[in-house]
Order: sequence, then C-alpha cells, then structure tokens
Amino acid sequence: MPANIEDRLARAEAIAAQRGLAFTTLRRQVYELVLAAERPIGAYELLAALAPQRGPVPPTTVYRALDFLVENGFIHRIESKNAFFACCELGEPHEGQFLICEECGHALEIPGTELADKLSHSQPAHGFEVHRQVVELSGICGDCKHSHAHHKP
Repeated sequence: MPANIEDRLARAEAIAAQRGLAFTTLRRQVYELVLAAERPIGAYELLAALAPQRGPVPPTTVYRALDFLVENGFIHRIESKNAFFACCELGEPHEGQFLICEECGHALEIPGTELADKLSHSQPAHGFEVHRQVVELSGICGDCKHSHAHHKP
C-alpha cells in the first residue's frame, strides 16, 4: 500500500480518536478503498472490492460506513456520479469543489472557501440558508487533453 494512503489512514484514525468516533474495521476498509481509487467510486464498486476481504457485505452496511465518512469530513459525495471521493483537507470542515474529467473519470478537489462564500452570500441568494454545497465542474483533465493533442492527425 502506498505510503500516502497509509499516512492518510493514520491521520483519519487519529482524528476519529480525537473526536471520540468509532473508526471501525469496515469504515477503515471503505476509506482505504476510496483513497486507493483516486477517482470517484460508487458504493457497488466498493461492495465488489470488499467481497474478497469480508465476503458478502449488505449494501446498507457500506452505505452506513459511507455516511459516517461523509458526515465526519473524511470523504465527499460527488452528486453527479453518485460516487465518493477522498477529502483533501481531513479534519477541516469545508465545501467541496471538484474538477471531474469526462474522459478518464479522475477528479480533483479544489480547496478553499472563497467560491462557497461568494455563492452563498451573493445578492441573488435572498437570505437563502445554505446547508450543503457541492460544486462540480466537468471537462477534460490535462493528461487527457495532452493525450488527445498527440493523437490528432
């Protein structure tokens, strides 16, 4: 397992312990799979990946683990893909802003609250109280764009 994944798992476990949260074996395994995917991954892909380790796991069990990870800021839910992606700023509450490649499926989280603040406090908001905000931008990543440039006749 890559060191970065091990480091992020250790950090997540430390944050959970600090907050008094139960970071169960299943939650750790689900989080590890989301980290390893390096792209938005769906619940049924996670179920399939867990099967060799745990045998058949009920979908509701995985969804509960995903809910825990989302609620506690370890992962984000990518609405347009109905998939999950590892958070870039563990332990720091923030709104998700994502660049999602239409070709390869990779995603990148853009940290920062400026856009979220600007959107939720703009004049057209008319006092609307934002509870959750996810901004998803769809396009072609630099690698795919570069690959297409080299394959053009």
